Amino acid sequence: MRFRGVEWRRGAPRWWVVWVLGTAGLAGLSCLGLIFQNTVQGDGDHTVYLLLVLLLAGLSWLICGVVGLIACDNGRLSLLAPLLVIGTVALVWTGLPEDLGWRLSKGSLDRAAADCVVSDADARHGVYTITSVEQYRGGCLFETQGLLGLGGYAYMPNGAPESQGEYEYKFRPHDGVWFRYWI
Repeated sequence: MRFRGVEWRRGAPRWWVVWVLGTAGLAGLSCLGLIFQNTVQGDGDHTVYLLLVLLLAGLSWLICGVVGLIACDNGRLSLLAPLLVIGTVALVWTGLPEDLGWRLSKGSLDRAAADCVVSDADARHGVYTITSVEQYRGGCLFETQGLLGLGGYAYMPNGAPESQGEYEYKFRPHDGVWFRYWI
């Protein structure tokens, strides 16, 4: 059987094609969700759930791929899911989603940093959800939701202060007077 230029030795059963496309769809939706979470510096809980769904899709892909190679004598279609995952990893590795999120949010954060009103209430600045705003050594800290604890963006017009100890904020340059911070 020939389908779109690919020669198939035997026709793949419909149930297998549905299975492999469903697995690829699940992996693709998880990957899109992870790219979105990376763009908006999203909630760590959602990231964990998306990674679990991606793990389930990976297990399904593993079984589906073996069945496709052995029983259906065809495994090419099952390469779709890993290609989606590899593409997502490459996209996140380049930093494009994070850079897009920053570009969409910088103007709003600049306006908020001008006043630096201390707050513990969640607020939206661009695409980011800022969970708290704090004044710190002549600057302003904007805490974002994250997977690994306290951190976010720091507006430090006089430069980032040196860390005083193990449990102090640590800064790395991000964009001009903006820094990323974490504990």
